[in-house]
Amino acid sequence: MNDEPGTGTDEGKALAPRELAWLLPGAQGGPAEVLPRVQWLCAQFPDLFSAMWVLQATHQGLPRELLAAATQQFRPDLQDLSRDDVAALYTALLNGGRQGFDAVLRSRRKGERKSAAGLGWVKE
Repeated sequence: MNDEPGTGTDEGKALAPRELAWLLPGAQGGPAEVLPRVQWLCAQFPDLFSAMWVLQATHQGLPRELLAAATQQFRPDLQDLSRDDVAALYTALLNGGRQGFDAVLRSRRKGERKSAAGLGWVKE
C-alpha cells in the first residue's frame, strides 16, 4: 500500500483528493504552505468567530501560538490584541464555543480600554 497522504486507502481511509491531503493528520506542511491557506480562509469569513473556528478545525496539528500569529497577520480586526490574547481566543473557542469566545474577546478588549482610561484619573 502507498503511505503517502491522499494517494491510497491505507487502513480503510477513503481516497482523498490531493487538494485535500493537507487536512489529514500529520500533513499540515510548513509555513510556506500554511500561510497562504490561513490567508485565504481569513478572507472567506468576514465574521471573526467563523474564521477562527474553521482555522482551528482545519489546522489542529499547529501549535496554538503559531496559529494565533498566522491569524493575527491576516485579520485586521485582531490588530488591537496581543498574540497571547489571540491564542486565548482559540482556547476559549475550543472550550467554550461561541459564548466562551465572545466572553474572552469582550474581556480582552475591555481590559485594553480600562488600562488606557485608568491612566487619565491619576492625580499628581
